[in-house]
Amino acid sequence: MQGHEVQIATLFVAVALAAWLPCLLPWLALPAPVLELLLGIAIGPHGLHLDSNGPAISMFSTLGMAVLFLRAGFEVEPEMVRGRALRLAWKGWLTSAVLALVAAGVLMLAGAFAANAWIWVALALSTTALGVVQPLLRDRGSLPDGYDQALVVAAGFGEVMPTLLLSLVVARADRLADQVLAILGFSGFCALLLWLAIRHRHRWERLLERSMHDSAQLPIRLVMGLLVSMVVMGNLVQINLVLGALVTGVLLRFGTSDHHRQALADRLDGLGSGFLIPLFFINSGMSLDFSALARDPLAIAWIPVVALLMLLVRGGPMWWLQRPWLPQRARLALALDCGTQLPLVVAIAMLGLQRQVLSASQSTLLVAAAMLTVMVFPAAATKLLRPTDEAAHGSTDRTTAPSPS
Repeated sequence: MQGHEVQIATLFVAVALAAWLPCLLPWLALPAPVLELLLGIAIGPHGLHLDSNGPAISMFSTLGMAVLFLRAGFEVEPEMVRGRALRLAWKGWLTSAVLALVAAGVLMLAGAFAANAWIWVALALSTTALGVVQPLLRDRGSLPDGYDQALVVAAGFGEVMPTLLLSLVVARADRLADQVLAILGFSGFCALLLWLAIRHRHRWERLLERSMHDSAQLPIRLVMGLLVSMVVMGNLVQINLVLGALVTGVLLRFGTSDHHRQALADRLDGLGSGFLIPLFFINSGMSLDFSALARDPLAIAWIPVVALLMLLVRGGPMWWLQRPWLPQRARLALALDCGTQLPLVVAIAMLGLQRQVLSASQSTLLVAAAMLTVMVFPAAATKLLRPTDEAAHGSTDRTTAPSPS
């Protein structure tokens, strides 16, 4: 019992360190998910042996992953999911799916992955970290017209479509038809819930008005109850929890007006970013065996190659499709943002490891490549989106130039 208590204490110390280290060492330019994964590796069974993945920790980790994707779904603006951005995102992801199959086949032939991991690797290459790149939109200030809409919708496809396909991949061959029917039924149920959320928004608004600032925090308790119910329902029909969590976030977004949205978002941030989401990344880090990579130097050399393939598979199609609507620098930034991957790659890698489709070194390779994308791509995209000196100077000249007589 004492050992279990030490493990719990170690885990929560790691959660605190993940937030404290960037404040103590401002030069430590590591994104929070990467730092949390590294801390999990350090304290886990493949590091200092201070902690392990017990049932309680795994449960909190699962909730953290669910809240991460709920938060991503909550950030989706209803007006964004329509029109040109939706059509381009759909075309972009279909192109990415084809490119992912080709890239996974090349990696298989080159010996980086086993033949039976082909579909799993393709799924990992076709994702986008919506929960990682979306918060950056609030921090970047002024963006080119249509950039935020293009990114959110494309990243949403990069979360939802691989999740749906993952649920089919994990289904047994003799239950594939049942699984397709289950997904269709779950989608119909979600559509019904969305219709009810929009139709009865005024009831939810009145409840928020009465109880948002009470000490009982009834809205957050109801949100967590809805989240767990959606995740359980998804598990019953063997759908990855990511989809149920995303749907829950979208339901909340469509059912909450602007007046209460920020207050609800702040409370979700406190619960998620302050507690549950770091537990997910730290717990995932405990399952990674970087020593397996150290024993295979060739696998280490594959990390930047796989990261580059993630960029080409997800970013390349969006860069090409947005030619008529975004300038060159913005298209390159969009490609980098769409090529940023991590949470769903972690989930795919851990599930592949559990099912013995991926070896320890192969699952770690996938996650390490995704970590590299988070460390490099968003920062490069932010730099590309900053106005150049020439553009800023030209803008000033146009502002101060006298109007023609």
